[in-house]
Amino acid sequence: MYNCNKRFPFIFLLLFAAWAANGQASSPFSRLGVGDINNNGLAQNQAMGGIGISNPSGWYINNVNPALLVYNRVFTFQGGMNYEKRTAFDGTSSQSFKGGNLNYLLMAFPVISGRWSSSMGLLPYSSVNYNFTYTDYVSGGPSLVPVKVQETGKGGITQFYWSNGVAINKFLSVGVKASYLFSSINIKDFNTVSGLTNYGALQSRYSFGGMNLSGGFSFHKDSIFHKNYRLNIGGFYALKSNVGVSHKVTTETIANNGAIIDSTTLFNLSSKFYLPQTFGAGISFSKIDRWTFGTDVTITDYRNYVSFEQKFSDYNAYAQGLNTPTLGYRVAVGGEITPRYEDFTNYFSRVTYRVGVFYEKLPFIVNANPAYDRGGTFGFSLPVGRISTIDLGVRIGKRGVVTQNTLEENYFRIYFGATFNDQWFIKRKFD
Repeated sequence: MYNCNKRFPFIFLLLFAAWAANGQASSPFSRLGVGDINNNGLAQNQAMGGIGISNPSGWYINNVNPALLVYNRVFTFQGGMNYEKRTAFDGTSSQSFKGGNLNYLLMAFPVISGRWSSSMGLLPYSSVNYNFTYTDYVSGGPSLVPVKVQETGKGGITQFYWSNGVAINKFLSVGVKASYLFSSINIKDFNTVSGLTNYGALQSRYSFGGMNLSGGFSFHKDSIFHKNYRLNIGGFYALKSNVGVSHKVTTETIANNGAIIDSTTLFNLSSKFYLPQTFGAGISFSKIDRWTFGTDVTITDYRNYVSFEQKFSDYNAYAQGLNTPTLGYRVAVGGEITPRYEDFTNYFSRVTYRVGVFYEKLPFIVNANPAYDRGGTFGFSLPVGRISTIDLGVRIGKRGVVTQNTLEENYFRIYFGATFNDQWFIKRKFD
């Protein structure tokens, strides 16, 4: 007979049923490229500035560097949600947006304990949600006619991944991760002319489907200065890939009550979409089961990036070069501490506390100037039961500078997660 906790399949199905369309807060920066890129970090990583390339854990899934999966020696399931508030400022006025959604569903399990562990899961690769309104002018006889234009974008790219980590020896491990990218981005432009009862809309739908591969390594050396201290070094590389994309453009005439009067498909084409290569390195130092301090550097090469709008020769903000692609990087420093994990007489001594900072150069030139994202993070994990936790991460940051990018955004984001650890498929010696 095998011991298999029956609660976990039902928890997984419940969280999977909650997976819905992207509900993130509206952000004008999500118009760049394929939207806001997710760095694959879970709640515990986000609370430490997003680091995870070198720092191992036996109780949490490392989705940043697959080589670190070998530390997972029990079945682990993690689900997470996020909530955020963003305030955009253009120099004269500001507007706030709120939103939240299910963020990730992952599981990991040992294939050969201590030698080979595997993981699979579902999480966003990128998120798009923006809404612009402005006035344009078109020729209408002897004078120019004002046209109210509204641009909206929703959706993003979702990834389903399978990764494996294998120990080469007691110091070195390697890992590989295969992701299938899918889902769609919907962009809609509304044009309203004063005095007319109907208005026009141009709708573009980009549907994605393709593979992305990445690999990593991890090296650790124990007994640095003392037998309980460990030095960790890690790195990963995500290959550039061409993902299939189909582009359907439809024009619509819409009545003021929202009813569609007529619809015409202009074209429906298929092509390949370029995703850039990304590589990163990290180093961390830890006292085993007590504290960890580390830093990560990640570089994303968008210099050969061609947007899907340019791919299909649309004349819009992308083709006009308002967000020229460039080289992006991210630097993060963070740490965690558990005062005394074995002290069952004091609950708060078993809580893991985390803090971090980050600085990121976005891989796009906005208004002829580079744009940056910087901020701080903190959070904690509350022990539940024997080896499971409730995880919380808070990120406070700012993107862009209004004097250089014509727009800046202050944001506050909460990552809420649950981690379930259990020993599955253990054969009992006695019934």
